[in-house]
Amino acid sequence: MAVAALRGLLPPEGFARLTPLGGFEARVYTDGERVYKVYKPQEAHLAALEARRMARAGLGSFVLGVVEVEGQGVLITRRFPGRPFTPGAFTPKTLAALGHLFLSLHRLPEPGWVTQEELLLRLERFAESLSGVPEAQELLRLLRREVSVAAGVERRFCHRDAWAGNLLLKEPGAEGLEVMLVDWVRSGGDDPARDLALLKTGSLDLLGEGAAREALFRMARLYPKEVRERLAFYVPLTYLHDLHWFRTKDPAGFPQALREKLPRAASFLQDCFPGKGGAC
Repeated sequence: MAVAALRGLLPPEGFARLTPLGGFEARVYTDGERVYKVYKPQEAHLAALEARRMARAGLGSFVLGVVEVEGQGVLITRRFPGRPFTPGAFTPKTLAALGHLFLSLHRLPEPGWVTQEELLLRLERFAESLSGVPEAQELLRLLRREVSVAAGVERRFCHRDAWAGNLLLKEPGAEGLEVMLVDWVRSGGDDPARDLALLKTGSLDLLGEGAAREALFRMARLYPKEVRERLAFYVPLTYLHDLHWFRTKDPAGFPQALREKLPRAASFLQDCFPGKGGAC
């Protein structure tokens, strides 16, 4: 269906060059110069929403247009000359660019505050899906006790989906930005500490736990102390979110995720919570 929409949009020579890039909520293709993100009809409005959020993030120059073809929304952008995050391509220059990118996003105000009610609701949802896992329940108990640390924070503009597939690193010799975040449809107002936690668990962890923490803490030094302290709440919470996702969406992968993520969550809380080591 997505391919059919692009067939009606592109000239034959452009259509012949199309290469699929995957995608979850939408199907993504490139002709080498442009990227076409095709949303199915019931989500066609998300193409324009993503374009607006890219502009909010300072990436409006990448947006070439939004069109509707056969009821499907198509976001057309310039192709960024990069590849998804891999440890081998990660350099000090990458880290500096990441720090600049996230800090520039998190300077943008968004309406409202993070409420205690929404945090407790999230914890309750995870507690339900992770029933029967005593270690996870204990971690949730500890986070409930400390929820006031994260409640009442003014929202800032956040990407909220910085896993390795959405974090592109510039190819050697290419011009322009060092890093690029794609898939902005989930972006919006949130706590910058949560955005940094998602970056760690979704991308930086591929470096190994020691290197991931070092990279995270180097970025976090650009932020006020209270943001750094909230990482001790949000990093474990994000691992629990990952486990919740596996338990409900990919049960076959849950045992391995449990072995990998739960010890990291418990360790980070122990090492980094204010008054409990303060490694952050």
